[in-house]
Amino acid sequence: MGEAANPEVLTEDPDFLEHGYRRVLGELGFSEEHARVVASCVSDGDRNGKLTQGLGVFEIPVLLARTGTLDVTATPVVANEGPTWTVIDARRSSGQWALTMATEAAMAKARRHAVAVGFVRDFNDAGAFGTYVRMAARENMFALATNNSLPLVSPWGGMENVLSGAPFAAAAPGGDHPPIVADIQAIEVHDGDLSQAWFQGNRLAGKFLVDPDTGELTDDPGPYFKQMEDFGRISDCEAPSVFGAPRMYALNLFTEMLAGIINPGARLSPQIPGPPSYWLEPRDEALTGGACVIVIDPSHWMPAGEPSRKSDELVEAVKGARRRPGVDEIFLPGERGWKAMASGGPVEILPAHWESFVRIVDSVGLTVGGLRAEHEERS
Repeated sequence: MGEAANPEVLTEDPDFLEHGYRRVLGELGFSEEHARVVASCVSDGDRNGKLTQGLGVFEIPVLLARTGTLDVTATPVVANEGPTWTVIDARRSSGQWALTMATEAAMAKARRHAVAVGFVRDFNDAGAFGTYVRMAARENMFALATNNSLPLVSPWGGMENVLSGAPFAAAAPGGDHPPIVADIQAIEVHDGDLSQAWFQGNRLAGKFLVDPDTGELTDDPGPYFKQMEDFGRISDCEAPSVFGAPRMYALNLFTEMLAGIINPGARLSPQIPGPPSYWLEPRDEALTGGACVIVIDPSHWMPAGEPSRKSDELVEAVKGARRRPGVDEIFLPGERGWKAMASGGPVEILPAHWESFVRIVDSVGLTVGGLRAEHEERS
């Protein structure tokens, strides 16, 4: 454990963290395969610099497994499929396992039929969605992925959380340069952003909260944030969040079209209970309503290396653009994360997330020191 250049974060060996995730999940009853997949997906968030989607998201499967909301004995199954589509019923398993299965299935079908869609339903949190689209980019395919969630944002003009804190990710093959990976959230602030700001004593990047009594907008989560004991990210906020512009509102509804409306058997975001504290108790329903991943294999209509060449051409044009004063380099979305993952170097983590991880490790009868010794012995 070390201190990063940014005093608000710490640094840690991502291989050690992934080992720790896997061991903790094993102690909670996850099968070896299930623990491996979830640990790998969570670690992918760490390695790509996602402060609220790596270590910060780990407490979610832990909490849900403890309550029984996440069924650690369940294995996702193919509920229905055709030549170009598949429906995965996760049966209240983890989103990481179910989305990995859906992406792999869509990739296999796209190799045969050019385009394929994977739908997932009845699953719990799946973490960072860049994880799944990068799987396709590494195989010279394009992918787009999203899911919905419990209500975390108000509709445009509203002051009641009705819509999801949806992730939206897409990636295409890269060449000499890393692939372009668009991995964003279709919401201005989600629970992870709120807890990060609150723990660090910061304000939000804009006035994205609305006072539930006055309707006034604010960038200060302090008066409304409700910390949950022993957690570094999971939290409630009494002030609903809002969109900063109609375009983000439209993008959010686009994700719901894919994740919920055209997904057979999936729930819509307004049908999922909230707030986050609702999930501190055992539930017989999964945390998430639905997910969609679309995979396209362009080799069916153009030479195999052509998308990579065109991606490099675009990247070089973007990076070669005239820079504003004080800007040393122009980066493409996902570029720094891809390079950080390739380097295998230390990753940044938030102190509150590390403290939560230590408590989780202790709670399952392990110690951080013991995990570190195990990791060093295997390295």
